[in-house]
Amino acid sequence: MKILFIVTSYWAIGEMEIAVQFAKGLANPQDVLFWVPRKHENYVKTKGFQTVSLYFNMVKLNKIMLENIQNSFAPDFVVLSDYLNYVFCEKHYGLTLDDLDYFTGTIGGFDLYNQVENPRRMDTYGFQSKLTTVDERIKFILHPCPLLEGDVTNENKNRFAVRLVDKLTLRSKEEKENVKKALGINIEQKVILITNAQWQSTYRKYERAVSFVEKAERYFQAILEELSKDYYVVVIGKENEADSNIHYLPSVSPDTFDKYIDATDLFLSRNIISTSFAKVILKGILGVVLINSSVDEDAYKCKTFPVGWYDYIAPLESKSLYFQCFKQYEMFEQSDCIIKIKELFCEPQDQKVLKKYHEQLKKLKNAQDIFNELERKSVDGRDNDSY
Repeated sequence: MKILFIVTSYWAIGEMEIAVQFAKGLANPQDVLFWVPRKHENYVKTKGFQTVSLYFNMVKLNKIMLENIQNSFAPDFVVLSDYLNYVFCEKHYGLTLDDLDYFTGTIGGFDLYNQVENPRRMDTYGFQSKLTTVDERIKFILHPCPLLEGDVTNENKNRFAVRLVDKLTLRSKEEKENVKKALGINIEQKVILITNAQWQSTYRKYERAVSFVEKAERYFQAILEELSKDYYVVVIGKENEADSNIHYLPSVSPDTFDKYIDATDLFLSRNIISTSFAKVILKGILGVVLINSSVDEDAYKCKTFPVGWYDYIAPLESKSLYFQCFKQYEMFEQSDCIIKIKELFCEPQDQKVLKKYHEQLKKLKNAQDIFNELERKSVDGRDNDSY
């Protein structure tokens, strides 16, 4: 059984991480191939998987690569690591849904936001996108949890909820203190971790988006500066700011990043769908997402900075325990936001909901079981009709 994963996200690594974590549940890594942007290849190779390069803005070459993959690797299953991202990837890679017809294997994909059950428009930079539905070529759907709830599984329709991380363990106090020592951080200091993803700086230059980003950055920086007076604030993925108490790390290796996660007392994010944030929350570490719920001439509602996606994410929040495992504070209510963050360090942490969510996730099938089931259905002639 050969399986191809197609990763079309250039800037963000979350889509790739979800696919890699899922693929780790397969019995034979040598039968797995990742077609990924060149900048992600080394990461995937360190996880033990073969890769083929997907080239940015090289349409003809990518078409040739697609044909070569089918002719030489001949995947039995093709998995789009983010169906929605693939739909919009033609501008960057020249690939379309029609190109998938060249593959003879069964096509499926990750549906991160439950578009198959609830097709809806995305609120992006204050505008509404076109309605996106799941194409008829897609014969199976994988739903990563978080963000979704385990009960989205419907095996009769080849819909499977899958775990975002393979090991569900809570970070212990001893682990945190040991990592702090290794990183040269006083174990008594509270560490606040922030990540700055490259894609968050590549927003479209809509006038309203520019105004919102400039305003949000001023408020966010002020919040961080104030917190840095009392806490050890680390920002990963951004150049050093002059005259600041904040510790900036332009880039770190995945292993070092994991160490900072384990040393963290609170993870502060502006992206409610962040894969890194979800991994932190599943470890039982405090988490806060800064959002904006108000609308004016230079601000739109936002939970995924700077895109928006406030209303787009709403249906997921009402159906998943995950969203009860962290806090959401208004970024433009600066003083109140700082007070609430400081109060979190003074309150005992209740992990009852998180542990309940862990139990749900532990019941989900792994990748090998899912593909075995899909293969049986195919052999029996019971493979699912299109969505």
